[in-house]
Amino acid sequence: MIKTLITWDLGATKCAAGIIEYHSATNQYLTLRRCAIKLTEAQSLDDLITQLEATLLFSMTDADAICIGAAGIYDGTHLILEKAYPYDMNFADIAQQRDWPPFAVIHDYAPVVCATFTQCLMDPAYTQHLTPCPINPLGRRVAIGVGTGLGIKDGVLLANGDFWLGQNEGGHIGICLAPETNAATRAQHHALMDFLARVDDTPVTFQKILSGSGTVRLQQFFYPDSPDLTPESIGMAIRAGLADKTLKAFAWYLGLFIGTIQLTFMPDGGIWIAGGVVMQHLALFDCPEFQQGIEASPAYLLQRQQFPLGILIHHDNALIGGAHYAVKRLL
Repeated sequence: MIKTLITWDLGATKCAAGIIEYHSATNQYLTLRRCAIKLTEAQSLDDLITQLEATLLFSMTDADAICIGAAGIYDGTHLILEKAYPYDMNFADIAQQRDWPPFAVIHDYAPVVCATFTQCLMDPAYTQHLTPCPINPLGRRVAIGVGTGLGIKDGVLLANGDFWLGQNEGGHIGICLAPETNAATRAQHHALMDFLARVDDTPVTFQKILSGSGTVRLQQFFYPDSPDLTPESIGMAIRAGLADKTLKAFAWYLGLFIGTIQLTFMPDGGIWIAGGVVMQHLALFDCPEFQQGIEASPAYLLQRQQFPLGILIHHDNALIGGAHYAVKRLL
């Protein structure tokens, strides 16, 4: 049996969508076509859907199910984002007007966790493993997304093939100084925290550093004379080797965040990292500062070193994960 799913990866600024085929005989997912459209290129949700369908050469109505992984909170009728989408995301009305098949609007990192329940997890084209640790298939696993914002989602694969997903907002955890840090690191950390408090009087959380806008703040701190402070220009500077201090600090705080998540969830099913910022800066995982950040909290370190850690490196992971959600929950 073959099922055709439409899945979306709807962020704050753009929407990726794909046609995914599910082959039940082999339990495999195949991406037929995918596209991405900036939200500002559409006038409304209805117009966005029309553009997606025209690009994919496929009508949403003809799918067996639709899964939308989205930033924000879906209240059953509308998708609500703190900084607001450019137009009303009235999915329930649109679905009724367009006669959609069964659909769901879910937390944007839920599909990332679901991707780890599929063939993507062990395929080197989709996942880069940073540790050789064995994966407990029924253990708790956590997906971390580093992009416009910082998000996490935890989940557990059940013995019957179904899954359980948690609810959390880990990106908003406040930053504290880990105990195992040297004097230079402590001094830099305190100076950075003071700087972040001055430029923005909102609470200092991991998201303030581990995000696209976070790279801007780090660049302002380390290179105050930088002429062009945008995530894109800073990304180019980092990749050109012109902003090593920014890269190393980002790596250390990402490691510290991973150590914090390890202690919170003790995920023997692994931590799996995704997101546009990470994909643009894979060199950060080669920085010694990344591992130093993980080990800055020494509690349960020997046990934590046995937890798998990897990067979801393929842009289809979220789309395939959304298709898996649809197969298990909508069909």
